[in-house]
Amino acid sequence: MAGAVAGGGGGGALLSASLQDLLDRRDSREVLTFLRGQKLSSTLLRKLTIKLLAVQTVLDDAEAKQFTKSAVKVWVDELRDAVYDAEDLLDDIITEALRCKMEYSSDSQSKEVRNIIISSEGIKSRVEEITETLDYLAEKKDVLGLKEGVVGILSNRWPTTSLVDESRVYGRDDNREKIVEFLLSHNASDQNKIGVVALVGMGGIGKTTLTQLVYNDRRVVDCFDLQAWVCVSDEFDLVRITKTILQEITSGDSEKSCDDSDLNLLQCKLEERVSRKKFLLVLDDVWNENYNDWEKLQTPLTAGRHGSKIIVTTRSDKVASGMRSVCIHHLEQLSFEDCWWLFEKHAFVNEDSSPYPKLKEIGKEIVKKCKGLPLAAKTLGAALYSELRVKEWENVLNSEMWDLPNDEILPALRLSYSVLPSQLKRCFAYGSIFPKDYEFEKENLIFLWMAEGFLQQMEGTKTMEEIGDGYFLDLLSRSFFQKSNSHKSYFMMHDHINNLARLVSGRFFTHLKDDKINKIPNELRHLSYARSEYDHFEIFETLNEVNGLRTFLPLNLRTAPQLDKMPSQMELRELSHIHGSLVIEGLQNVVDAQDASNANLVGKQYLDELELEWEEDDGVEINGAEMVLDNLQTHSNLKRLTIKGYGGSRFPYWNVSTFPPLGKLPFLKHLHISGLRGIKRVGAEFYGTESEPSFVSLKALSFRYMPNWKEWLCLGGQGGEFPCLKELRIESCPKLSGDLPTHLPFMTKLLINEGCEQLVAPLPRVPAIRELMVRSRDIAQWRELPPLLQDITITNSDSLSLESLLEEGLNMKISYLRNLSCPNLQSLTEERLPTSLSLLKIQNCPLLEDWCKFGTGEDWPRIAHIPHIVINDQVL
Repeated sequence: MAGAVAGGGGGGALLSASLQDLLDRRDSREVLTFLRGQKLSSTLLRKLTIKLLAVQTVLDDAEAKQFTKSAVKVWVDELRDAVYDAEDLLDDIITEALRCKMEYSSDSQSKEVRNIIISSEGIKSRVEEITETLDYLAEKKDVLGLKEGVVGILSNRWPTTSLVDESRVYGRDDNREKIVEFLLSHNASDQNKIGVVALVGMGGIGKTTLTQLVYNDRRVVDCFDLQAWVCVSDEFDLVRITKTILQEITSGDSEKSCDDSDLNLLQCKLEERVSRKKFLLVLDDVWNENYNDWEKLQTPLTAGRHGSKIIVTTRSDKVASGMRSVCIHHLEQLSFEDCWWLFEKHAFVNEDSSPYPKLKEIGKEIVKKCKGLPLAAKTLGAALYSELRVKEWENVLNSEMWDLPNDEILPALRLSYSVLPSQLKRCFAYGSIFPKDYEFEKENLIFLWMAEGFLQQMEGTKTMEEIGDGYFLDLLSRSFFQKSNSHKSYFMMHDHINNLARLVSGRFFTHLKDDKINKIPNELRHLSYARSEYDHFEIFETLNEVNGLRTFLPLNLRTAPQLDKMPSQMELRELSHIHGSLVIEGLQNVVDAQDASNANLVGKQYLDELELEWEEDDGVEINGAEMVLDNLQTHSNLKRLTIKGYGGSRFPYWNVSTFPPLGKLPFLKHLHISGLRGIKRVGAEFYGTESEPSFVSLKALSFRYMPNWKEWLCLGGQGGEFPCLKELRIESCPKLSGDLPTHLPFMTKLLINEGCEQLVAPLPRVPAIRELMVRSRDIAQWRELPPLLQDITITNSDSLSLESLLEEGLNMKISYLRNLSCPNLQSLTEERLPTSLSLLKIQNCPLLEDWCKFGTGEDWPRIAHIPHIVINDQVL
């Protein structure tokens, strides 16, 4: 996780982390080995490195100035483009090295490697081109006056004071009462008699204004002996803060005021001054997360009387926690009505909009853009004060925030961005790929960060997902992300935070709107678009001119269909950073198996889930399908694999030296096999060697629609074939017979559906099973039901077997009983069904319907106590 922000220094520049990654990857074994194989000197990339280091020294100065000087912004974007090009070059080298290694080890006949896709001359020319660009940027930095080792000033704002005009504050009455109630109470922590309340929220949300209201509340003033207000801001200077507190509480007493700069003398005088006094201290705009600094500051304050309070305003939950806050109050956005009143007060002469109905109509649309941010309402209102031209109001409504004159909103938010560590800056900037109001899942964004290589994995035990989770929570605690109000597991960015992300990410990110992109910037690297019911690939044809696209992200995946195809010049082979899930359909159309190899799935090491799908086509040769699947060899880190409609008669012969059999995939958790018409036997090629455990991470396994599968060979082996399996589903495998795996100690869900007529083998030992779908004849094989069973679905049941089952289950805590497709079943049982049942569902049992009829059926007294009863989809 990112470290604490200390002192007056900001975080590293956005590009600093990218440059460090380049240096690390330049020295990787894959790169050096490939260069030697192509008879290229490693000094070729060292020259590039020297040029990068020459511009790296001024990054901090450039990042601070880019927001106010357009020429510096252009320079920063040109440098980012050059860094992207260098990253692409190293990606191509590493991918080509892996491809050559795979083809060399898998070609058993000739041991010849096919044509090199990236030549030594191509590498040289690309390095020279990037180097020339960096030479130009190095000269340009001097012309722009960029200096080495200069950290830009984070803020030139005036310090806040305790004074406030209450008549210009709206919508904070409830917040005010809650804070006042805390201050008047005697609430304090067990370890400290001083109670700390923290007001947390994004920049411009009104933390300082609310604190001013509370500070000047007559009830508060009368409650405390001493009051002090200190604007801490981004520089946590312990001497300055202590001196300010002392001056505040000794105002009017010149003899006791202090101009010393000796911290010891200052703290001794402060301790003496607050001793046995009840005080209220406001520390406004705190950024420092260092607990040791806070501990030093509060040491003399502990001499104060019980009931003393400290109010802290901050943008970070980490600051609030580090200061041991007893109460943390998160300040939310204003309501639309309150935001409108605030806007109206600043925008209209006499604070009255009624004489200007057209302006009022536009003004309310402008207020919607403020998204409850008081600073935005105040700033935009003030910008339109006394302006009566409708056109000017429409211009403000339709403008980007950063294009407006005298904008105070983004500068206020930029402070939060400026202090971020460099690795968090690029993670935040990546959020600009989402449009405004888009709700996203944390895990999906972390996967995207992983694919981009943003997560820095140090030596230790943390996984990449854990590191990404730490990054995300850090940004969440600083109010860059916020929880969705409508979906608990989703997050979003406030509109003005999204504006900030778009500002810092520049022309490298864009979101496709209205099914077209009129002008594609040459620097574009990341694209998202909103999927619709009528997607067609022609809308992306303009992307053929983009050479460096890294992210192609369809949004709203839960409701939208798949694209017909990718743009004609966008090849899967080039998407080496693809992450998460990949679905490849229409594999029956692949004529040349080499095309499958060119997809380079083995080089996509960040891919977690893969689905390969063939459609039924009698014209596809069996050996052709087998060769295609052989060439779709993927990376061994795969966690979920789905194969549908494959017509081959065997599982793939993926080369053991680079890719193990399915059973030896160390991270595979989900395996779904469907529609494999040619498979007749599942045997050793499925598991791997007998001497070692197979499928060590597999949690879910399913076989569906395999009409010719006859035999499942269970090898046993050390620890069983599936030591961690929790769910097994077999459906529509009519010829399957013989034994099933027997040792399944962790299985909780077993589903044997219709269409498995020949499968009459004893069911496996499943002591932990909780959910079961089987036929009644399968149940009859068991002497007793599994002790933890809670959910049973039975098909093709007769009265005798079901009655035996129910008698067995009377003393068990079964919660759900579903009885499907039992046309000959006449009655449930002569005994009352278990009291633990909360659901009874009966389907396709015509003889049973009258017996279970509501109130009058013969079986009704035995089932009336069950809360939920469903018969043929009708709730009783």
